[in-house]
Amino acid sequence: MSFETVYAWIALHPHYAGLAVFLIAMAESLAVVGLLVPGVAMMFAAGALIGAGALSFGLTCGYAIAGAVAGDGVSFWLGWRYRDRLSSLWPFTRYPAMIDRGIDYFRRYGGRSVLFGRFIGPVRAVIPLVAGMLAMPARRFIYINVLSAILWGPAYLLPGMAFGASLDLASKVTGRLAALLIALLAVLWVGAWLSKHLYLYFQPRAHQLILVTFDLSRKHPLLGRLTAPLIDPQQRDYAGLAVWAAILGLSSLLACYLVPADLVPVSLEAWRNPWADYALIVCEELGGTLAVLAFSAVVFGWLLIRKKSIAGAHFLGTLVFAITFGTICHFFGDTPLLDSHVLNGGAVYGFAAVLTADSATPRWRWLIYSAATLLIIVIAFARVYADTGEFLAVCFTLLIVLVWLILLGVAYRRHRHGDSPIEGLAWIVMVSLVGVGSFGWHSHSMEEFFYRQPLLSVDERQWLEDGWRFLPAYRVETVGRPEQPLSIQWASSIESIRSDLVKLGWQEPKPLNLSQTLHLLNPQTEISNLPVLPHFNQMEADALRMIKPTSDGRWLIVRFWSSGQQLQSGAIPIWLGSVAFLEEHSLFGVLKFSEEANNSPEAFKIFTNDLRSLRPFLLRTGEKGRMIALLPP
Repeated sequence: MSFETVYAWIALHPHYAGLAVFLIAMAESLAVVGLLVPGVAMMFAAGALIGAGALSFGLTCGYAIAGAVAGDGVSFWLGWRYRDRLSSLWPFTRYPAMIDRGIDYFRRYGGRSVLFGRFIGPVRAVIPLVAGMLAMPARRFIYINVLSAILWGPAYLLPGMAFGASLDLASKVTGRLAALLIALLAVLWVGAWLSKHLYLYFQPRAHQLILVTFDLSRKHPLLGRLTAPLIDPQQRDYAGLAVWAAILGLSSLLACYLVPADLVPVSLEAWRNPWADYALIVCEELGGTLAVLAFSAVVFGWLLIRKKSIAGAHFLGTLVFAITFGTICHFFGDTPLLDSHVLNGGAVYGFAAVLTADSATPRWRWLIYSAATLLIIVIAFARVYADTGEFLAVCFTLLIVLVWLILLGVAYRRHRHGDSPIEGLAWIVMVSLVGVGSFGWHSHSMEEFFYRQPLLSVDERQWLEDGWRFLPAYRVETVGRPEQPLSIQWASSIESIRSDLVKLGWQEPKPLNLSQTLHLLNPQTEISNLPVLPHFNQMEADALRMIKPTSDGRWLIVRFWSSGQQLQSGAIPIWLGSVAFLEEHSLFGVLKFSEEANNSPEAFKIFTNDLRSLRPFLLRTGEKGRMIALLPP
């Protein structure tokens, strides 16, 4: 299902979207359930749909407020109904510490805790429950509940609204960039959310899991020989890690042999654009062998300086594991099921996070793990985006990396013999990453990613008679319906087109730079001083954009893109152009920008009447009666 289909469905069925917002807000506010439901991110997404124009702010905010009131109300009723028995009922038995924390918070702040607690993550899901348990007067609770929901609804929707409005503006520049940004942010959020909750779940249970593993190893000798070296501090773990590395490596090789990497074809070719290419290719190279080796050399050197031999040995082990098996798998074909970039980056950066997390308190270690997860996911996403890695291979490699990091992390923590946190390692890791990334950024340039397809030669007479019909009639966008008609076909060099338009009084718009950006914040700025952003057609930005005032005070804008064709005689390129009125718009009354109208037949008429004074041209009638201007050389 395409993005435009989803967008159109939501616009046609806003009541269903409103019901979804109600249920999300209610689940976010329910006791304990709010810990499991990513309500903040979902409310952000609802706000983005409001900002993009798919949903109404008033109705959606009303649904959010109603859901928040209902969720807290149900939680309050549960606390009131079961009182002291509540802590002995499932699922509340699994979160006794959180309920105790909520009780302490409520006793400290009283009724105000219901108001403030809705905005505080650790106690948000239990404060209404505790208020009922401690017999807060129902009338007072309802008053504070409604007041806090009225504040909560807009507060959680507004960030998404600003994001959605900015994406809507960005989609006018290029739908690919907007769609790609949405997809990347969604993937990053899921990764960060999973890493945080997995850590928060397993961290307090790690000791119990180790005891269970000890018991199993006594009953199953083979399992004991595999696990005991990792979890028993009295045994050396290097041989055990080598065995597990061999098991994972052989499993990967077997998977490479049995499963084709392109079994699940996923392509982001439709979202490719030069700006994203530049950024994501640099991110992809963070998983390259040279980048990983440079990062590892700095980190390993620091571990030696700080005399952390155990940490250094384990770090070296993960580097050897990644480089070795990534290289071996390449002998199984050009597209193995093990992605070397994801394996390198995931193993090395992931274990660097394990070492760095020692310097943080247990409460905040999930931040370090989430940051490492985001970095690894960006590398994986970049591989799929650039079509240098298969989707299935990337996913399989992430699974292998996760298993390896768990084994290595457990072994390291059980065998470090009480070593203190590695002083300064966090700064070394950050500086090394910035250094490697900066080198990659400066080793490329934007010009590398602007595509120049070879032009197809056509006969001039054939083009004027019927060939013009086969050129695109609308600018191609990834998100949204094609609404910008390409009503001009001009055979000439782009310099000649610019020169002819200058003779008619056209001028190039202001460039987007720091000084011109300040005009966006000035509500009195004239439209001629506002920067005009480029638009993309397929994968190319407009080669020329010019503006001109009309006699009635309005402004016209004309843009030209390559058609991919040229005339056989003289190799003269054919350019596709659009003309429209340029209008002023404001984002929340703060940011002022210019945008052209979607369909401007009047603008086309003004343009062609103006053009008659300069040179002859032909008018043709296209589909749905739309006029096309053909300008031969």
